[in-house]
Amino acid sequence: MDKLLHTFLTTAAPSGYEEALQSKFKESIADYVDDIEMDAIGNAIAAKRGPEGSPKVMLSAHCDEIGFLVSNIDDNGFLYVQEIGGIDTDLLPGRKVDIHTEKGTIPGIIGKKAIHLTRGEEKKKLEVSDIWIDIAANSKEEAEKVVQIGDHITYAKDAVFYDNGLVASPSTDNRIGVWVLVETAKLLSDKALNCSVYFVSSCQEELGARGAKTAADAIHPDFGIAIDVTHATDYPTADTKLTGNIKLGKGPVITMGPNINTTVGRQLKAAAQGLSVQYEAVARPTGTDANVIQLSSCGVKTGLVSIPCRYMHTPYEMVSIQDAQQAAHLLGQFILHNFTL
Repeated sequence: MDKLLHTFLTTAAPSGYEEALQSKFKESIADYVDDIEMDAIGNAIAAKRGPEGSPKVMLSAHCDEIGFLVSNIDDNGFLYVQEIGGIDTDLLPGRKVDIHTEKGTIPGIIGKKAIHLTRGEEKKKLEVSDIWIDIAANSKEEAEKVVQIGDHITYAKDAVFYDNGLVASPSTDNRIGVWVLVETAKLLSDKALNCSVYFVSSCQEELGARGAKTAADAIHPDFGIAIDVTHATDYPTADTKLTGNIKLGKGPVITMGPNINTTVGRQLKAAAQGLSVQYEAVARPTGTDANVIQLSSCGVKTGLVSIPCRYMHTPYEMVSIQDAQQAAHLLGQFILHNFTL
């Protein structure tokens, strides 16, 4: 078990509530960069400074996760919620969640009508309005002693580390990418570079990559590479015709397509010599920080390096730590091949 990755995976940080995770990111990367700052929206930006006037390279991994927001408390003390990000509602019943309140974190159970009592139209796909959260309160007044409207909720924090190097957690998307940022900073910490590297732990990606946009507008990078997860296709029922063959443990994924600058794509391929890598084609804007980085300022030469992930946006997302380690080496070699003094 990697202790830093475990810390990242078990820290609650849904979109808009990333402060605790950003604090841990800043602490973990501080020894490998020259300075760190927080911007107004909540991005943590750590910089390794190169010579004045040298190119700027932005590496961005979003730190936020999907979650919920308390929107109502009924007379019997049950909580009703809104979704933060894309939630697969069919997987919610019976899940344990953490409600993060001003008085601390309290446990809750997601409830719905039992299958024995469900009839006809009620068996349709669940809407978030069909479920509630039970905190064992007996009344609205009792519930309001500990929970308020607007408190945020995450799946109960957990991380399962397997002996073969796989790890599963509710927030693997994209804490594994933030971990890659730190590992890349370690690899470059003692290198003399002809560029400035900005390691951005971005916020609110699950709501439209909002943090990466503001960070890129402020940094004005010459090159930007997003680090995120992508869909693995090595599980039963996976359709590889469009998404390709992406497997856990076979290396990080280099994306090709209109969201990716062709020069950066070639440079990433060249930097992958000696590493295990995989490739995917995406013929549209990617649903990652790469999309908004490319469109920021007057346009940025952009790339995307991804970690294969099974079961994205479910209560347990699975990745390979080896793939993440290879991603850090790929990014390090990309910088060293192109920007060494």
